[in-house]
Amino acid sequence: MLHEFIHFFAPLTANCRDFRARWASAAALGEDSVSGRWQGEWISETSGHRGPLRCVLTIVSPALWHLAFNAGYSRIFRACYTADFTAASDEGRWAFTGREDLGVIAGGLYEYSGYATLTEIICRYKSPRDQGEFRLKRVNS
Repeated sequence: MLHEFIHFFAPLTANCRDFRARWASAAALGEDSVSGRWQGEWISETSGHRGPLRCVLTIVSPALWHLAFNAGYSRIFRACYTADFTAASDEGRWAFTGREDLGVIAGGLYEYSGYATLTEIICRYKSPRDQGEFRLKRVNS
């Protein structure tokens, strides 16, 4: 119960100004790579909660991706954070993994794994108290 109360305040500590700037500048990126804008939803298998999710994916190197996320909670709250993923290409599809400690208020250490194509990203996430999935589609600028 205490964890749920603390987790409720996580969006209040998130600074989404950086995400909005990334989202605006990503509009000009081409559609011939996975970099750019993505939109969809997060779905918690633990609690059954779900919400809107936006992401800006930046390729740092062929094996390293930087992702900025903006997740909606309870229709009015937003949480923004970034994570780095290690990626490997396999015939038009990329497999990736990552880990990011979002701090105690946001749920601790999250581990990610999934795949991406030029049109979708499917990502499993797991933390000490939650697990679920991100489902994202490319946003056409």
